[in-house]
Amino acid sequence: MDDIGNIRELWVSLELEAKPTFFTSWCWVSSWLRIIGPDVFVCKVYSHGNLVALGLFVKASLTRHKILNVEQLRLQSVGDEKKDQIWPEYNNMLVAKEFEREVYRGLIHFLSQETEISWDELLLGPIDKRILELISTDQCKPVERWNAPSYGVDLAKIKLSGQCYLDTLSKNTRSQIRRAIRKYGQGLTLRVAQDKSQALLYFEKIAPLHLQRWKVDSGFNNQYFIRFHQDLIERCFDEGVVELVELNVDGMGIGYLYNFIYNNNVYFYLSGIDLEVDIKQKPGLVLHALCIQRHLDRGAKLYDFLGGEARYKKNLGKQMDELFVISFQKPILKLRMEQMARGLKHYFEHNKLGNEV
Repeated sequence: MDDIGNIRELWVSLELEAKPTFFTSWCWVSSWLRIIGPDVFVCKVYSHGNLVALGLFVKASLTRHKILNVEQLRLQSVGDEKKDQIWPEYNNMLVAKEFEREVYRGLIHFLSQETEISWDELLLGPIDKRILELISTDQCKPVERWNAPSYGVDLAKIKLSGQCYLDTLSKNTRSQIRRAIRKYGQGLTLRVAQDKSQALLYFEKIAPLHLQRWKVDSGFNNQYFIRFHQDLIERCFDEGVVELVELNVDGMGIGYLYNFIYNNNVYFYLSGIDLEVDIKQKPGLVLHALCIQRHLDRGAKLYDFLGGEARYKKNLGKQMDELFVISFQKPILKLRMEQMARGLKHYFEHNKLGNEV
C-alpha cells in the first residue's frame, strides 16, 4: 500500500478528470482509509503516461457454508460486516470520463494477470447498471449477491418546467404533505447546520432516533460506523459536501436528515425521525419535501434517495436506476460446485412451492 499522502495526491488530481459520486470522492475515501484502516492494493491505470483510473482493492479470506474457503478481492470494502456497514453506494473505480469503457472492459483481465494478488472471486458494488454492463465477464462468471432499485428526484427537469416540487407529486401525496404543514403551523422550520459543531450535534441527535427505528440493524450500534462519520463530518463539513438538517417544531427537533452534496447532486444517506410524533403528521415526508424544495431553489440537479425499496421513496421520487453487488468468479472447481449446489437448492425450493400451490 502507498501511504495515504501519496494516494491523496493521485486521487485528488484524477477526481477533477472523472465523474465521481460522493462515495468515490477523496472526502469519503480518505475517511475510509483513516478509520477502517484497510491494507489496500492500489490499482493504477495509465494511458500514454497519464493516470486515467484508480481503485483500492482489499484481499479477504472468507469461509462460506462452513467448509468453502474463498479468496476474495474487493473494491473499496474489506469483507468485515462491521467495517463495511458504512455502505458506500456507486462504489466504482475512479475513472477519467473518456476511459470508462476501456478500464472496465479490461479490469478482470488485468487483475487475473496480476501475479502479486491471487484471488478466486472479485466483488464489486454497489454499482449501477451502466457500470455493470461495461465489465467484460469472458473470464469469470458473474453472481449477483444483492440488488435494489434506486430512487431520486430529477431537480433539473423540475427547474426547467417552472414547477415547485410538491406540484410534481401525486394528488394524494401532495395533499398529505400540505395538510401536515398546515397542522404544524407557524412553528415549523427547517434548520440546516451552519458549522461542524452544529453538524456533529445533529448527528449525535440522530443516533437515538435511528436506534429506535432500526434497533440492532442500526449503524449507531457500531463504533466503526460512528467514528467514520464523525471523522467525515469533522474533516469535510467546511468543504460544503456534508449537510445535516433538522425539522424543528416550536423549538423541538422532531426529525433529521444526513445528506452529502457533491457535483451539484444531493445524496440522502440516512435520517432520524422521532417516532413519538403523531404519524399522521407525516414528519418524514414533510422533512424530505422541504429539503428537496430547498435544493431545487439552490439549483441542484438531483436528489438521490440511493438504493433500497421504501414506500416514501416511491411517493417522493421515481426509480432512476438499479444497484448491484456482484461477485465475478473464476472458473475453478470449488466455485462451480457451489453454484451447482445453489442451483439445485433453488430448483427444489421452486418445485416444492409449485407443488404446494
